[in-house]
Amino acid sequence: MKRGILAGILFGAVLLFTQPLQAGIDNLKRAEFELHVGPGFPLGKFGQKAFPEYRQNPDGTAVLGYHGANIGVNYGLAFQFYASPNWGVLLLFNGHSNTVNADAFSSFNTDAKWKTTSKGKWTEFMAMAGITYRCLLAERFVFSARAYLGYAHLIAPYYSSEAQISSFVTYTYQLRSSSDANFGYGAGVAFKYLLARGFHLDLRCDYMGAVPFYFRRVNSFSQTRVVGVDTPEPTPYKNTFHENFQMINLSLGFTFAF
Repeated sequence: MKRGILAGILFGAVLLFTQPLQAGIDNLKRAEFELHVGPGFPLGKFGQKAFPEYRQNPDGTAVLGYHGANIGVNYGLAFQFYASPNWGVLLLFNGHSNTVNADAFSSFNTDAKWKTTSKGKWTEFMAMAGITYRCLLAERFVFSARAYLGYAHLIAPYYSSEAQISSFVTYTYQLRSSSDANFGYGAGVAFKYLLARGFHLDLRCDYMGAVPFYFRRVNSFSQTRVVGVDTPEPTPYKNTFHENFQMINLSLGFTFAF
């Protein structure tokens, strides 16, 4: 009985996904809802190792180079409506999550050998609107392109490290998390395989970027612990850094068309 049900499902799927489609771009459905996920590759300074520089100012603030985004994951969804067979508009929501690529935090005290004790992730979210174009390459293959702009929000990760100076003395440094919002933009292309008029498999490549994020007066603390001596209160610092968010996304997904 179970084998018969399974055979029936497979036979129905074969009929659905192998039946000829009506030729022509005019026969594609006008509305599409897309889900996608895949790796996100940071570009430029954003993908360099973390903390390439640290400069203390006389007023107690510091200029910090953070960066350090590893290859991470991008994910999102989009709604596209084609007013004509080829041209349409879209709403896109996309997120990124990238761990931190950090060696020992040596910029704060170059004489110490630092060891990372904990770290968060770079987290980014975009809400975009734009235009999209599509054309039929073959009976079941569609090429599409899109460009968009809108809101972008980046969250800088927390970071903690320590340096063991001797068996009696330990330095610690903690950088708090912070966030900033700015103007984002992007563009991408995709190849779609139409399993049916209402269901597509997608292979997509997008570039996403934003106006540099400006993190102002981010809290950080340093502390020296000496065995047998009362630990003093942490010394506070205010850090300022810019982050140039740029990312290449390679995504697999699927589209429901209606």
